[in-house]
Amino acid sequence: MRAPALALALLVLAVVLSPPATAEDWGAVGKVNKLIAVKSSPELVPGDTGRFEFYFNSTYSGPMINVTLTAGIYRYATIEESVPVDSSWPYAYPKIAETGTRTWSWTAARVDNGTSRVLNFTIVTAVDSRDMPHGSIFSQSSYFVRFSVIFEGNVSGTLTAFHLASRGYFTDAQWNLATSANATNPCAPPGCRGDVNLTVLGVDGIVPDSAFGVKEPIPRWPFYLLIALAAFFLVLAFLFWVEENPGSYPRIEAWWARTRGRLARTTAPLRRRRPPKS
Repeated sequence: MRAPALALALLVLAVVLSPPATAEDWGAVGKVNKLIAVKSSPELVPGDTGRFEFYFNSTYSGPMINVTLTAGIYRYATIEESVPVDSSWPYAYPKIAETGTRTWSWTAARVDNGTSRVLNFTIVTAVDSRDMPHGSIFSQSSYFVRFSVIFEGNVSGTLTAFHLASRGYFTDAQWNLATSANATNPCAPPGCRGDVNLTVLGVDGIVPDSAFGVKEPIPRWPFYLLIALAAFFLVLAFLFWVEENPGSYPRIEAWWARTRGRLARTTAPLRRRRPPKS
């Protein structure tokens, strides 16, 4: 009887001393910043449409329930300026084609661990700069895209709502306040993640922003002109070599001599000097 009693005592002791199972940390930076990964971001010519593709990854050990993912264009920026694309934006473009607005939402009943979905939306631009500002040949410009993820996760047997958002959902004043020393020192998770006070921002995590470009293309004619000039000077170099090495290519040498003679006769009147005035 002593052996079974001893084994039972050891089993109870192991259960008591073993650490409890770690609960899911739905705001962990290493999981939140990998939820969205851009697959391809278009570089568009004004007037063109392009597809923005990205992965929506489930990085949690538990399922994400009632997920709503929103993407929207929120800012236009060049080296000289940065303008918000919001209700005061005076242009009709750029826009997301599927909805005709600047946001698009996807809803899924359940996103299980380890799944990865490729999502996309089509960006529509305008040709005329009066309908949409864009970059030029010598000026880079970008339109920034923001993301928001709302879902429910299991916390100790209770479904709890979580909201993740990217930098584009906050004003400069809100972001500066959330990253200030007064708001982050001291501050511990889940109220703070890194150097950002999430409680001040009213979210549970920060997902990454993205961007796409719209600019006038570099014209092709200078490229073709350089090719033509290179070919022309290459031919001239060959003809001069033939001239300096008589007998190497008799036919080409004869043709070049006739051509030079015609050119000389054609340009002769231009070389004649006018008689001086008396």
